[in-house]
Amino acid sequence: MTKRTAKETWDAIRRQAESDEIDRFLAKTPAEVDASLRANGHDPAAVRAEGEAFVKKLRADRDRLAWQVEAAEGLAKEQARFEARVPKYAGLSRAQLVERLSAARTSPRFAQPVAVMFRNRKPEEATEEELRAILEEIDALGEEN
Repeated sequence: MTKRTAKETWDAIRRQAESDEIDRFLAKTPAEVDASLRANGHDPAAVRAEGEAFVKKLRADRDRLAWQVEAAEGLAKEQARFEARVPKYAGLSRAQLVERLSAARTSPRFAQPVAVMFRNRKPEEATEEELRAILEEIDALGEEN
């Protein structure tokens, strides 16, 4: 085991102190919590209401944004599926790659995605590796899930 740095030691002490404080607080009865709040100038009912409102807002936000979790999971699944594909264009020359790309550009199904892939430059400016990657993406677009 390696020796901790001074910062790592301090962070560990701070985390343990925070954990101890949480444990100490959780061991209190509701009456003790209320008394502690009053002793520090707070109204227990107001603090409780504020906490409940905060939790309600968090739950509403979670429900409202749940689609983002589903979208991220779907994206990760599709990326994994794409990365698991066997490359098909490794042995093709630049001319063959450009020829296949030209065919994809005229396809009604793929013309728009190919145009987006080249929105900032011309296909002639792309490297062979980039052309291969684009053709792989076009193939992936054409596959059924």
